[in-house]
Amino acid sequence: MTFTATALPGSPTTVILVSGNNQSARPGEELPSPLVVRLVDDAGNGVPDRAVSWIVATGGGNVSSATSNTDEDGRASTRWTLGGSAGQNTLNAVVSGVGVVGFTATASSGGGGGGGGSTTNRLVFRVQPSDTKEGRTMSPSVEVAVVDQAGILVTDREFPIKLELLDDRGRVRADGTAATSSGVATFTIRIDRRGEYRLRASTDGLPSVDSDGFEVERD
Repeated sequence: MTFTATALPGSPTTVILVSGNNQSARPGEELPSPLVVRLVDDAGNGVPDRAVSWIVATGGGNVSSATSNTDEDGRASTRWTLGGSAGQNTLNAVVSGVGVVGFTATASSGGGGGGGGSTTNRLVFRVQPSDTKEGRTMSPSVEVAVVDQAGILVTDREFPIKLELLDDRGRVRADGTAATSSGVATFTIRIDRRGEYRLRASTDGLPSVDSDGFEVERD
């Protein structure tokens, strides 16, 4: 006789800011990267299927999803469009009965996000990789953006973005290239071997950037 048991997370105790804080964009424009939080229990396990409310506090603007549920790893996200005036914007991610995480962004009228005069200086992961199963397509797709000094998407030309898959020892296991469209390159990723990985994005003339780590588990 065989018994099967599944370990479940405990009650949520903490909301953690994962990524998306301290970004910049022009007034009235969407920030380059999504806002991401993670809901965990006392042991650090992600707690799924709990509502996160995204509430604009100052500066105006709006979010793509006012409420989103945490996934199986306890993560929830939204996209933030800043208010129409230059200055600081703030937003709170709220989990009822657990806590609040604050995000800050700057609406800057300087820089040149969409025109030929923009100054490119960095790559950013607009959508970070997420944990997935062997042989399954990662969802959502990974997005890498080219942004200028103010954090504005550079849309005046295409950039070939090379993406490398690195294992936990830093060895390159695979690579591919996609061109940006409106400043963003999108990658469909499927990995057939379990393990811990990260991604490295690069293009000519800009520093490379590494993603957050993620895990590929047995299907």
